[in-house]
Amino acid sequence: MRKFRAAVCAAVALTMAGTGQTALAVGQKESAQSAASITIDSANPAGRLRGDFVGLSFEIRELGIGNLDISKGNVLQMFKTLGRDSNIRLAGNTLDRDTLWVPRGQQPPNPLPEWVANTLTPADIERLNRLLKATGWKAEVGINVGRWDPVLGPDQAKEMFKILGNRLLGAECGNEPDQWVLRGYKPTGYAYADYRKDWAVCAAAVGNNRIAGPDTAGTSSSWAANLAKDERDKLSMLTVHQYPAGATTTIPTLLSPELAAKQLRELQSNLTAAKEQNLPFRVDEANSTYSGGIDGVSNKYASALWSMDYALQLAQGGVSGINIHGGLGVCNEPIWNGRFQRYTPFCAANKEDELAQVYKAMPIYYGLWMARQMGSGKFLPLQLSTDRNITAYAVKGDDGRTRIAVVQKEDTTAAPVKLDIKVGNRVRNAEVLTMTGTNLAEEATAVQGTTVDRRGHLKARPDNVRVRNGSLNLNLKAGSAVVITLDC
Repeated sequence: MRKFRAAVCAAVALTMAGTGQTALAVGQKESAQSAASITIDSANPAGRLRGDFVGLSFEIRELGIGNLDISKGNVLQMFKTLGRDSNIRLAGNTLDRDTLWVPRGQQPPNPLPEWVANTLTPADIERLNRLLKATGWKAEVGINVGRWDPVLGPDQAKEMFKILGNRLLGAECGNEPDQWVLRGYKPTGYAYADYRKDWAVCAAAVGNNRIAGPDTAGTSSSWAANLAKDERDKLSMLTVHQYPAGATTTIPTLLSPELAAKQLRELQSNLTAAKEQNLPFRVDEANSTYSGGIDGVSNKYASALWSMDYALQLAQGGVSGINIHGGLGVCNEPIWNGRFQRYTPFCAANKEDELAQVYKAMPIYYGLWMARQMGSGKFLPLQLSTDRNITAYAVKGDDGRTRIAVVQKEDTTAAPVKLDIKVGNRVRNAEVLTMTGTNLAEEATAVQGTTVDRRGHLKARPDNVRVRNGSLNLNLKAGSAVVITLDC
């Protein structure tokens, strides 16, 4: 029966015919009519969408200052709402720059070395383990190699694997080593060959071939591809960072087809290197733009559409997973080193909530939540013909159901698109989840008209849509996204 259901659900031809406009600026009048069509190839499932594809990334300081504590606030529920059995990564700039490991039973040195701003202890790793155990998530955690200590580094590795066990997918030996000269950790002329020697010392301390790296800052760097080739037997995962949009990015640029093409193209050389060495490839630190994001872009509804599309695009492109980076301070305020909370998935509404670890979902969180509703399975290839700014994905789920995601990345003032989905006569109903915002440049974001409440719950119940004569008809609003689950 399950095989029969899977075959029926996968046999989908999706066509969209609509009257509407190309992307419009706010207040601009609608332009000429347009049409769009998509055809799904149900006979040739392609790359895999992993259940843990959509993950989160945080600075290691969040552990060191006592955050991510499931006994406080709504931390646990924020992770559960996003979905069980995913991936969290903890490292970031604060790892090598200012974090000191303090072994079990010891006190931090007094005074602390001048460069130290944060400390990390086994108790902090135990707090992380409680989060992982309660959510089913797994982790990558960084070790300070930019300021390597031959006693502290091995001790941290030993404690992490002892405490986290199989919940630790990999230790990360340093963060963004291709920028260590720029940040003053290494002398001018420090190159990949020098880094490989430093990495080897850390790898020897880890000692069990569960290392994720090299966590390079730039996708154009050859360090990741070189490490994959040179140290294949010691790596469990190849990792790089990506912030595809520039420091002056606008909403139209963030949602443009040009940026979408660029962000996947930039990863190809490292993705190829990982495939050649049969290594998982994870973009374990990512967001729309760097340095905490751009006010009016990274913290607005547009980022929800971008994050949903970014996740599904990279997954279909062969990437094993992404970790969207953020921090747990007060929303839109500096958290460390002048970095603002303008791109984080969730943050505190005020200082009181920050201390209580009560967080609110930002727009990007909703986009990640929508991407996770696609479940796990295999992508179904599709052909899209349109003059509208629309992307679409289809997945044949491991549960036998077919899910379709459509992201309409135009301004909310544009005309809707009429969706005519040919699903066949055996399909009777479909469930539809819709993400909307009042305006691309405003924060307000909702799924099914509901938002994440103060306890961290999102009670979004899908619409049940009747299939008539083998067709499912929907009106897709401009600047919205849907996940459609075929009920058959």
